[in-house]
Amino acid sequence: MHGYNGTVVLVSDRVLNGDPERLEEVFVVIDGLQVPFPVEELTLLTDTSAHLRLEFVENQNEALGLIGCEVFAEVAPYEEHDMEAGPEPWIGFTVHDTGGYGKIGVIRGIEDYSGNIVMQVMDGDRETLLSLYPELVTGVNSHAKILYIAAPDGYFDSTDDE
Repeated sequence: MHGYNGTVVLVSDRVLNGDPERLEEVFVVIDGLQVPFPVEELTLLTDTSAHLRLEFVENQNEALGLIGCEVFAEVAPYEEHDMEAGPEPWIGFTVHDTGGYGKIGVIRGIEDYSGNIVMQVMDGDRETLLSLYPELVTGVNSHAKILYIAAPDGYFDSTDDE
């Protein structure tokens, strides 16, 4: 974390996923304790950095005092009505695996195979079929049209000799 003018710049080694507009607070580790700070404003700079205006951080000195601190935040990945409406609105969204694989491709179709909902994800000519289950989806950015997932380890490992 870097600080200036009461605003801090959060830099993450992970993709900032979920819906940042719903981020209400972050926990900053100060002297080994997670201290909650309500978020007044958040502006994404890249997929791994953001400007944060935190309540109780009024000036540059207070912001500078947070430099180098660890930050924890959790954004609800989606609201219940998002899944009740079904995944069809996600067609055209880019799928991004937060577990290290990165961009998977764009959702081109969604099929129901006897209750198993499967997303057809295309990256050029390469097709990936993803079985959709609630634990897979970790976040949705409707504005940027990105669906964040956390695929199990090894899920995208290639078994063929290309």
